[in-house]
Amino acid sequence: MHRLFLAVLFSLCASAAAASYQSTKLVYTVSWGNILLAKSQLDYQFGKNDARISASVDSDGFIAFFSGFQSRAKADLVLKDAGWTPKTLFMERISGRKTVQSRVAWDDDSNVSTESRMPELDLDEVYPLTAQMRINVLDPYSAVLRLTSHIETTGNCTASYEIYDGRRRNRLNFKTLGTTDLTETRPGEFAGNALICRLKFEPIGGHQIDSKWRSGEKDDDDDRIKMFFGRPLQGQIVPVRVEVDSWIGTIIGRLDLRKMKRQ
Repeated sequence: MHRLFLAVLFSLCASAAAASYQSTKLVYTVSWGNILLAKSQLDYQFGKNDARISASVDSDGFIAFFSGFQSRAKADLVLKDAGWTPKTLFMERISGRKTVQSRVAWDDDSNVSTESRMPELDLDEVYPLTAQMRINVLDPYSAVLRLTSHIETTGNCTASYEIYDGRRRNRLNFKTLGTTDLTETRPGEFAGNALICRLKFEPIGGHQIDSKWRSGEKDDDDDRIKMFFGRPLQGQIVPVRVEVDSWIGTIIGRLDLRKMKRQ
């Protein structure tokens, strides 16, 4: 379950709008009811036509005591006519004594040029990752940055993106569900009008054979993952909330406005 939420959080963190800011820090808290589960932080630097992003997710509170985990990601992007495009991506996940890493580099046509993994994929345990699956793909960060640009332009979030992170190829399917007025239920939480977007992960290759996912099949639970996009500062679109329905109930990630910094 935490792998799915980590993927959602990294996507959520990725989607802070660039605008005229040169640096931004976003912090999210993740909770199940009143129980704190994790914290996520995004730091990014924007140049004229490029960006460098660092993101982290760390278990906290109750879950850190019983099942601690850490995830890190660093990405370099370049801005092209088609939108934000990946150059390099490094991802690391630490759970207990197990460390999993991947590195990917892209060429100018959004095709994977080099990659490495530690440990390597066990081809007996995962669905195939073919060479074709590494052609014309984005990383999670450039994909969701493109989504925020799409929202700014059209006012809706209905779009699909092909992503690759060095271990899995997925299709991100977003759909507009409408709008809502969020209220502040705890200090620092965003309150105001928000666009509701459904997110569905469609696995293509590289995921575990013994997982619930099946290659090429969509998740039939349409509304299990919801992302909420609002305008907390100076009218810019940023993700302010994410909800994931799980077997233990709804897990919620909230943007903490008190720790949001921009320059």
